[in-house]
Amino acid sequence: MRIEIVINKEKNITQPVLEALESEIYKNLLPLYPKTAVRIRKGTADGIDISGLRCDGEKRNVMDILQQVWEDDGWLN
Repeated sequence: MRIEIVINKEKNITQPVLEALESEIYKNLLPLYPKTAVRIRKGTADGIDISGLRCDGEKRNVMDILQQVWEDDGWLN
């Protein structure tokens, strides 16, 4: 599975925060999807692209996990 997350560069999110987010995503997804590659970058608009999954149910599950990671900001510490 490949996940690409684009965060609007105008949000001024620092590189250490992006690295912490990437680490937390790996921590939550690798046990379920061991062949996961995550790329987080800055761009002109926010977006998420997920590819390499077999069905829509898996995509919903991954999106739910990503949302939980984003909402639980304990990884920011």
